[in-house]
Amino acid sequence: MTRTSVPSLSILIAAFNEEASIEACLREVALVFADDVEILVIDGGHDRTGERVRALQRAMPGLRYIRNSPDLGKGHAIRRGIREARGDLMAQLDADLQFLPSDLQRLLEPLQRGRADVVLGSRFAPGALRLPGGTPLMRSVGNHVMSAYASALSAQRMTDVLAGIKAWTRPAIERIELRSNGYSYEVEIPMRAVRRGLRVIELPVTTRARHGGESNVDVFRVGTRMLFDISRFRLEES
Repeated sequence: MTRTSVPSLSILIAAFNEEASIEACLREVALVFADDVEILVIDGGHDRTGERVRALQRAMPGLRYIRNSPDLGKGHAIRRGIREARGDLMAQLDADLQFLPSDLQRLLEPLQRGRADVVLGSRFAPGALRLPGGTPLMRSVGNHVMSAYASALSAQRMTDVLAGIKAWTRPAIERIELRSNGYSYEVEIPMRAVRRGLRVIELPVTTRARHGGESNVDVFRVGTRMLFDISRFRLEES
């Protein structure tokens, strides 16, 4: 892809102090996707993530570094990425490599064929593979609770609303009108999509241990906030 061409796909990678994994993540993405793709790293941290991304830009012309300051949360970073993205299709991928870049190809196929508007990766759908060191037990339990609650309120079964690997079309995300700044954006995307008549499907993905660094998520605080937000999303769409 040349710097002046318009990409067909934009891959959004929100990063917060991911210097230990970002280079490996980008190199793995580059092995899967070559031409006609842009990769946006939206960085709100304070480590050397930006330095590592810039060092790769000459070898990866489609790579863009976006300094997200002030950073108001992961949802805020993804919203910034959506505004900056130029592709007709968009996908998000966590920077810690718990999810495989190669799985993005499976998620994108229904969008490319016009069979879906939003595709969710799921660690719990039939056919999903969880390698040693993947999602901890408590997070799996919390995810099942959030997914069950979101499914009940949206009247569509979803098994993994919190997976950090999703894809959507530009018209779909524009109709969704994403608003969350925090982690609740993960469930806001499918809930608003369903309530607005968009086609949402999920496909199995593989998870593994994160590539360096540590998660900074306060599970109890984030979970409590998310339960409140799920109810709010449903009421706003009534």
